[in-house]
Amino acid sequence: MGDNSRRYFLKNSILSATGLGLLPFFAKANLVHNSNIEIPKLDRELIKSKQLDFHLHLVPDIIYKVDDPGGRNTSSFLFDIAVICSDNSKLTPISGVLKLSSAGFIVEQQNWESEMLAKIMKVSYRIVQETTSIVSPNRLFTLPESFDLRFYFRHPKVLAIDSAEVQLTVADPKGRQATQRLKIPIQYYTQKTPLNIPFQGLGVVGQDWITNGGHGGWWNQFALDLRGLDQNYAEQLNNAGENASDPGWNREILSPAAGTIVYVRNDVPDNPQPGEPDLKAIARLPEPAMTYAGNCVIIDHSNSEYSVMMHMRQGSVTVKKGQQIAAGQVIGRLGNSGDAFGPHLHYQLQTGPKLFIDQTLPFKFQNIDEPQLSRGALFSEK
Repeated sequence: MGDNSRRYFLKNSILSATGLGLLPFFAKANLVHNSNIEIPKLDRELIKSKQLDFHLHLVPDIIYKVDDPGGRNTSSFLFDIAVICSDNSKLTPISGVLKLSSAGFIVEQQNWESEMLAKIMKVSYRIVQETTSIVSPNRLFTLPESFDLRFYFRHPKVLAIDSAEVQLTVADPKGRQATQRLKIPIQYYTQKTPLNIPFQGLGVVGQDWITNGGHGGWWNQFALDLRGLDQNYAEQLNNAGENASDPGWNREILSPAAGTIVYVRNDVPDNPQPGEPDLKAIARLPEPAMTYAGNCVIIDHSNSEYSVMMHMRQGSVTVKKGQQIAAGQVIGRLGNSGDAFGPHLHYQLQTGPKLFIDQTLPFKFQNIDEPQLSRGALFSEK
């Protein structure tokens, strides 16, 4: 067989093998990259087009673990893996391997089969026009994902887990399969800003961190919902079912630390009573996705830490964008605006000024007896 015939035979064998999913065999044999084989550009593009091309996207960008409340000597962390295909094909998970390591040593390995992966598969970051609300945070943070998977872990602190590795195999409707791996550092966060709890008087924690069964989104995973109590620790003043029946209603909200105001919203009506929020009403306001947070203030602490306070009473915000404020300064009053089911203050610390986009951070308050609050915990400033 002459050189030209040999090149023709090998070229067509490679193209045939690509169609049969056998290209890795030829690649290992170094036939595709053999300098003696000249494959026309069109044929090279054909080979590439027949390969399933996808990647794994980590949400959020940095994974922080936190120690669990209650003296359990455990720590928890979680992350989402969004699967994104270059040609927007619908992909299906086939298998997965997840390894947790400490100082380079594997301490746990999980093998996931397709049936198990199907049970946790969801679509969290792609806008679905028929179902994604106009006030949904997804309107501000989107990914062209095929699907995503959430992995949650709680282990003894002594294991000192510092990395995870995810290997995922997927298939498209044509039956093509491909595998990708992603290595993920796991770490604690060191808070920079000394924070005080943002209101005075007795209170109780409603929703807490995602690691303890609380807030469920990546953008609010380390948020706290703070409610007011009366002097007898009651959560209701009467049975009228009004906002004013809540002991926290209209309580002054204080700046947790000094900083610069970078965002203010003050025009979102309060929900008329505790219960289901009226999202259709606030959807008619300007920047409808931002109404989800209700009347809101964001403070830049000048160290890549930003305090966010949501759901304040309409018209109560007393600060303006660009204003310098001191710790403990009144910035508004506790309300029931936006996506709120009753009067409370939603507080979170995050990496930047962009709500629903910048990552939230673990934090502690310094002026209460139990700095790391959890659901049901009572608190009062010192």
